[in-house]
Amino acid sequence: MVDNVSPELAGTPSKPPRKDGAGILDGLQDAGFHFPDYRGGSIVNLLSSIIHASGGTSPHPRLRGVAPGLFDGISRIVYLVLDGVGYNQLIRFLASGGGGHFFSRHPFERITTVFPTTTAAAVTTLSTGATPVEHGVLSWHLHLPDLGLIGAVLPGMTLTGTPMAGDGFNLRRYLGLPSYLSSVRRHKRLLSFGNLGRSAYSNAGTRWNGYGAYKTLRGMERQTACFARERGRGVAYVYWPLYDTLCHRKGVQARETRLHLAEIDASLGRLVSRLAGTGTLLLVTADHGVVDAPPPRRIDPAAVPGLFDCLTLLPVGDGRQVSCFVRPGLVERFHDVVGRHLADACVCITGEELLDGGLFGPGRRHSSLRGRLGDYVLLARDDYAFRVTASLTKARVHKGNHGGLSADEVYVPLYALRL
Repeated sequence: MVDNVSPELAGTPSKPPRKDGAGILDGLQDAGFHFPDYRGGSIVNLLSSIIHASGGTSPHPRLRGVAPGLFDGISRIVYLVLDGVGYNQLIRFLASGGGGHFFSRHPFERITTVFPTTTAAAVTTLSTGATPVEHGVLSWHLHLPDLGLIGAVLPGMTLTGTPMAGDGFNLRRYLGLPSYLSSVRRHKRLLSFGNLGRSAYSNAGTRWNGYGAYKTLRGMERQTACFARERGRGVAYVYWPLYDTLCHRKGVQARETRLHLAEIDASLGRLVSRLAGTGTLLLVTADHGVVDAPPPRRIDPAAVPGLFDCLTLLPVGDGRQVSCFVRPGLVERFHDVVGRHLADACVCITGEELLDGGLFGPGRRHSSLRGRLGDYVLLARDDYAFRVTASLTKARVHKGNHGGLSADEVYVPLYALRL
């Protein structure tokens, strides 16, 4: 069932461009961590290929291993992002006999996402073509020192669930997201779930020429097919979020989650039929994979003795990578606390080492990057996960988590079909 995997990008994990942190990153790789391949094997490079094929410009290398003529004669490019559907999860799904409508019927490759392996960082890349170092959206929860708060910028909420800013706040100007996709002069359409496409964040980077909204997979199919049958040339970014939502709530291996992946497979099979003969290039990929964390491996940082005493503010980030801002006089104590209580759960590395090591990608550093970059970052080992919500809120550590550097999180599939 898995013989359709293309060998193009299935080699050993590529080391990122590195400067001073070479030894540290070699140690991470020896510990089983994997890195994004920004030199030609990541979603950054996929976007670069789409942008160049559509008449735009990007400073990043195009995707390695693209079949000759893949973009030739194509009038419409659709790149469809399945939130949370990692490469390894897909392989396991196929091995269990699933995927008969789309996933197992077409060849696919393995590429990488960006770091952090989180929706916030990856969808910002997917909607602009910029790397995390360029766009500065490093995690779901971000330290925003110039606003004096911790905010989840995609929904525009603070850590405790209140609005991040008032109605008159210019989020586009504040975030300053670079967009190479905006250099494409062809029609650019955003097709997304519910009201996500019309949110302030979705319009903070690329200026879209059109929008489409849906709440079901059938609706996604209709919107995509309508775009493909319109006259002229264009690019559409199509986004489906609910698989990732189920992974968080139920876990990757839960029956509901697996059933929904089967529903996605059937939907994509129908979509291929609807796009036949339209001159469309359909690219299907994901923003990251997901790792299940069993209850003993779910850590609440507030319960770690002495940890919060060492910090200037609450930890921020995602379940599998947590940024810590440490009081200057308590660095030694911080290391002692992490060593005594968290050594089995994570690797502790400085934010600067990750930055200098190239984990956030190449490019011009965003002006607000350093203020958002933790003094230290806790990278979860194995299937550990951290809570990154406020202690008195109802939210708990998710069952399924991402943000880290495991193979399950870093590698994503890529299908390319000329229809």
